[in-house]
Amino acid sequence: MTDQVTPDSSPASPKKTSNDTLLLQSIKQIVKVTNAGLASFEEATDESSTMFVSRLLELAKQGRYIATRAATTYERRGQYGPQIVAGSAAVVGGVVALRTGRIPGALAASVTGAAAYGNVYGYEDYSATSWRNSLPNITKKE
Repeated sequence: MTDQVTPDSSPASPKKTSNDTLLLQSIKQIVKVTNAGLASFEEATDESSTMFVSRLLELAKQGRYIATRAATTYERRGQYGPQIVAGSAAVVGGVVALRTGRIPGALAASVTGAAAYGNVYGYEDYSATSWRNSLPNITKKE
């Protein structure tokens, strides 16, 4: 016995029932709602990220201005050398003296003053023989 295939009963095109059309319509509706939700989420995310980036750019601009001013002020630190050295020594020495006593405070003040002096005016080469370079040449060549 051979099976006869009719256009309505072929395996490639099954009959659509009302349940199938209801399922397809439900899937289409779910896809539509999901796409709308994703679109609104993307729009909200895009808006907030644009706002964040604009705020970040403004902060970077202000930070660059502050860094430039700080670098300029740091380069002019030699104009205020004595105030910087004395102020650093007094503040650090005072805090240490209040917490641990006068002798550690005086030691901390002197170390801090020396470090501040070196930072303001620069450190020289203080090797064991560096003092010879600062002596005047008194030998006469005839």
